[in-house]
Amino acid sequence: MSADADPEIHDVTSGSPVFYLNGRRKIRTESSVPVSSSRWLNDARVREWMATESLRRNGHDYPLLYGLPTLMEAVDQVRDVEQAEILVAQERANNPAFDRWLSEAFVSTYSKEDLRAYPEGTVGRQLFDYMDEYDLSPELNSRILADPDWKPANALDYWNLRMGQTHDCYHILGEIGFGTIAEYFITGVVTGNAFRHLGAELAGALMTVNTLIMFPWMTRTMLHYPGAWPDLWRNLSYGYEVGQQSDMLFSARFEDILHLPPAQAREALGWRGHRGPVDSREASLIFGEGREIIP
Repeated sequence: MSADADPEIHDVTSGSPVFYLNGRRKIRTESSVPVSSSRWLNDARVREWMATESLRRNGHDYPLLYGLPTLMEAVDQVRDVEQAEILVAQERANNPAFDRWLSEAFVSTYSKEDLRAYPEGTVGRQLFDYMDEYDLSPELNSRILADPDWKPANALDYWNLRMGQTHDCYHILGEIGFGTIAEYFITGVVTGNAFRHLGAELAGALMTVNTLIMFPWMTRTMLHYPGAWPDLWRNLSYGYEVGQQSDMLFSARFEDILHLPPAQAREALGWRGHRGPVDSREASLIFGEGREIIP
């Protein structure tokens, strides 16, 4: 259809020797504010997050995840929960393991002090030592930290809750250490695992929060801290390979393997592709401008 035949199209660029400047279709709109076919681009909070987190440096004045509560508020309001629930229902009908996981809807209740009792060298004791050193809590979900009575309202909420509750176990099981660049191994494992065991559309919907948090760091690294890029990419790709090879790790009850050392825990979980310990501390210090900006 030509531009003249479509009342919504104002003009189509043509005639430029720079070939990729041709074919720009300028669409009429009655809107008095910027509007896009992308619900994410339409939200000012998400635009601000993506622009700021992609382009800024890691200064002392602005903590790494300072804007996260605002982002989570935006995600809750922007994401298409109805469509995601349709995808969840379709997956549950064809994926018994996924259906069982959501039916059980297990939520962890252990405290940091519960971890103290595990023997040295176990996943649970290593988790306690890490939390004790940095005065951290097992709970990472910003909404629960702000409101202890918050409960998941849908499968997307439950996914984000469980990923927060199991997140630090991935660090220990992968023997990847902690720190900003080590986080890319976790992103790789969970992303690879979701796309291995779920339909692509559902996997993408479940990974929305992780994508909005972690992908801007990649741009920031390349723009400002390229010395950290090789380790970042290694961790992301290595983690993705582990996720693709392994059983449905995201549905595993990691609380049942806390008494085991990492090697035995990996075997019990069906974690495959482990290569041995990885040290990302030097790259994390580059990313943090000489300091570690996330424990």
